[in-house]
Amino acid sequence: MKEIVILGAFDRYNYGDNIMPILFEMFLEKFYPTVSDRYSLVYTALTESDLSRYKAKKTKAIADVFLKADDVHSIIVIGGEVLCASSTTLFLHMDENVNLASIIRAIKNKKLSIISDVFCAWHYRLPWEYPYIPKKIKSDVKVAFNTVGGGVSSLALGPRVHGVRQRLRDADFLSVRDSRTLKSLKGFCDPSVFPDSAIAMSYFATDEFLKENCRQDFTNLMQDDDYICFQAAPEKSGTSPEKCMDMLRLISKEHGLKIKLCPIGYANGHDDLMFLRKIEELSDGEFSLHYDLNVWEIMSVIRYSKLYIGTSLHGAITALSYSVPHLGLNPNILKLECFLSDWSIEPFNRCYSVDDMSGVVGVALKVCIENFRVHSNNLVKKALENNHQLVQALSLVEEEE
Repeated sequence: MKEIVILGAFDRYNYGDNIMPILFEMFLEKFYPTVSDRYSLVYTALTESDLSRYKAKKTKAIADVFLKADDVHSIIVIGGEVLCASSTTLFLHMDENVNLASIIRAIKNKKLSIISDVFCAWHYRLPWEYPYIPKKIKSDVKVAFNTVGGGVSSLALGPRVHGVRQRLRDADFLSVRDSRTLKSLKGFCDPSVFPDSAIAMSYFATDEFLKENCRQDFTNLMQDDDYICFQAAPEKSGTSPEKCMDMLRLISKEHGLKIKLCPIGYANGHDDLMFLRKIEELSDGEFSLHYDLNVWEIMSVIRYSKLYIGTSLHGAITALSYSVPHLGLNPNILKLECFLSDWSIEPFNRCYSVDDMSGVVGVALKVCIENFRVHSNNLVKKALENNHQLVQALSLVEEEE
């Protein structure tokens, strides 16, 4: 049986990365059930992994999958921020040897990233320099990029830029998730622009589905409380745990809402849990911390909240999909700021600093949910349309279907 290789950063416990391939499989099962009769879906990342305890997909290593390329029908790269994510950057986000990671980080900090990239590519036995911009390994193998983020404009070395641009030009399907990514590709290719494919989650993960895929006591706890879901990564928050705690305590008292702290990113460089644990300690038990959750439980914490505040793009995407008010924390997170600007509505279409956050919460909580729901449903339809176009471009279905 021919293989459809689903390629992305699925081998680390990060909610956004973990949920995207699952939702794409659910899309195929719903709209194109015969695809599974003809093709085998192979989930592929830097490394072989098993995150099934979090209800995420097991992955095979890129090197192992592409050693037997005769079996590959098509390759689908499913975003996040995958365009020109270097092997060094990805290495430092993995749970690798601490001493080795320190050496790699030191080399990168000395602006010798080409050396660290070569080493990390060798370490992972990569067949190309940017893990998630695959070469067309055979002329009849189709390649698609599904609402990816990132860009190529920051690359310094001409030949590498040229090779990347050619691969993107040669893709059978290319969609990007925001105007920021589109701008970086302007002049050498013409991708479609759709909201991140994960925004379709509310179409597939209904309340009934979430109840079936979460611990019963957990979903009951979420549905019984009126609360704000807060998430932040230490390197992205732009502030301290102390200031976050003060902000949340003020908002909680002013609006009569509990605070639930929910880590979303666990990979190195995200480290939500450490930051949120500190906030929990500072609150002296006033805030509750919910961690070590499967992907559907993380989704549920956001879905059943009255408001989501955080630094995570896919946290905001989850809120937007379910028509939950959401406020991005820290305007300096460009991928979050741009996505919200492109796809959300006032006052959710920008990020706020910790000092400005309390002043906008009242406005956010008064937004007409019915009007908001119409907007969210339109975004879900756009995401489904993107996936339909991808399936057609890769000729995954017979003409009569």
